[in-house]
Amino acid sequence: MNLVQTVQFTGASPEMLYNAYLDSVEHGKMTTSGEGEDKTTWYRPDVGNVATAKVGDELRCWGFRDEKGDQVYNLKATLLELAPGELIVQTWKNLPFTLATNKALITEMPSTLILRFKKTAFGSEIHMVHANVPDYEVFIEQTGEKDALGNIINTHWGLQYWEPMQQYFGCNK
Repeated sequence: MNLVQTVQFTGASPEMLYNAYLDSVEHGKMTTSGEGEDKTTWYRPDVGNVATAKVGDELRCWGFRDEKGDQVYNLKATLLELAPGELIVQTWKNLPFTLATNKALITEMPSTLILRFKKTAFGSEIHMVHANVPDYEVFIEQTGEKDALGNIINTHWGLQYWEPMQQYFGCNK
């Protein structure tokens, strides 16, 4: 399943949005993923947590401690390509990928996320293509959601990214 969304950000430049997405602290503040390394961070395999991401770094979002006290992240995404102020391409896989009601359908293949940043007359827009999202049914116990994974992810983009980002950048004023 491929998800396609375009979101407007009045008064925010493409560079502001792009830079905030790649900054560990700003990424957490502009989304519902929270602040601090335990919630959101960019991770570089040979270094550890980093302030600003580059190609090869891994985004770790919506962190929490499991029943054993180990750090777990709901989302892990690896940067594949960057064009400053214009394009971010990542592999992308979140915890609900593993929550299929039919466990035989679960795939190890990540989806691909493409974010294009564009200047508009009133600010900017982000055009998102989220490709190869599995369409098997999942059940998320914490929220009670049961639907095709793609439908849930499509809805959550608005709830966890677009709406909080518009508020963070003052686009709803």
